[in-house]
Amino acid sequence: MQTTDSSLSIRLGPIMTNSHITPNQQPPINHGGAVDRAASRYGIPTSDWLDLSTGINPIAYPVPDIENAHWQRLPLTSELDGLKAAATQYYHLPTTDHLVCAPGTQALIQMIPFWLKDRMADQATKNVHVMGPTYGEHERCWRRAGYHCQTHQTYPADRIAKAMDILSTAETGTVVILVNPNNPDGAMFAPDDILTLGKLADARSCWLVVDEAFMDCQPDQSVCSRIDQLQNTIVLRSFGKFFGLAGARLGCAVMDRNLATELESRVGPWAIPGPTMVVGAQAFSDTHWQQQSRTRLTADAARLDDLVTKNSSLALSGGTDLFRYYDGKDCVALADNLGHRGILVRLFDHDANKVRFGLPGTDGDWKRLEDATAAWHSPNR
Repeated sequence: MQTTDSSLSIRLGPIMTNSHITPNQQPPINHGGAVDRAASRYGIPTSDWLDLSTGINPIAYPVPDIENAHWQRLPLTSELDGLKAAATQYYHLPTTDHLVCAPGTQALIQMIPFWLKDRMADQATKNVHVMGPTYGEHERCWRRAGYHCQTHQTYPADRIAKAMDILSTAETGTVVILVNPNNPDGAMFAPDDILTLGKLADARSCWLVVDEAFMDCQPDQSVCSRIDQLQNTIVLRSFGKFFGLAGARLGCAVMDRNLATELESRVGPWAIPGPTMVVGAQAFSDTHWQQQSRTRLTADAARLDDLVTKNSSLALSGGTDLFRYYDGKDCVALADNLGHRGILVRLFDHDANKVRFGLPGTDGDWKRLEDATAAWHSPNR
């Protein structure tokens, strides 16, 4: 199911369909964070916007002073080793051998389809099943690599069962993609369920890709610590979302150690900037900041739910502690009203009655959102 509204350019959600069209026929995918487009739409300078259209922590990890040498020379192998050691501890991996670092999770999403295509050659099917609705770049990037992709529009309660059904009868080389917790509905699946899927993928000589970009607020629900039990499972992790440093461009892939060696060769040398390594290694090791942030984000998510539901007809439909997902007939009208006040939220093409809010950060941001929602009068209230 897909809805469109060409008259309202604030609609910035991913395009998620079951169509089978070639890459050059596909329109660009709309993403959150497109403040420049919203600025053009509403005539408000980009610097004046409160961007709540992403799931990025609004209170970022404090960036330390970085020596000039990290900007002036190529990154050192020892610095990458230090980053991987910190990430291995943070993700509770058996060893650093299971980890690949790259310049952002998006880079891995674009790279992995071509890598698997090359390593499997013509010995397997090229079918990909995406458990949707979810992040639109997964389907787009696998399709670009020549795979036949299908996004299955599922309810959260049915998503694991659907993936199990597909893998139970899948041909060799079939890829199943599951985002956990899901973006945008926030549905979370237990690590035991993911482990079962991964072992089924192993038995069928298939692949399971688990995108855990929003897992950091519930680290005990990750399957990363059990990756040594899975041969054909690839777990994607994002640095920028929880740590609030999306511009650092750092993402990780967790997998079987032999696969990790191959993919790391594909990534190549010096892929991670030296300054990013400094910040990343420190942030991964700062357990005090991590726990404080998780506590704050949980409280702020509840605060946002109270604010939105009291000032609109919308109801909570899902979410994580980094974003909230609401349902109701007022989604488009509320988003447009906020847009006129320089506040950007996320609408979706797959469902016109859904909207996603990120969390405000400062007291001023909260006051701005509170005033804007309180002043809005819904015809459905």
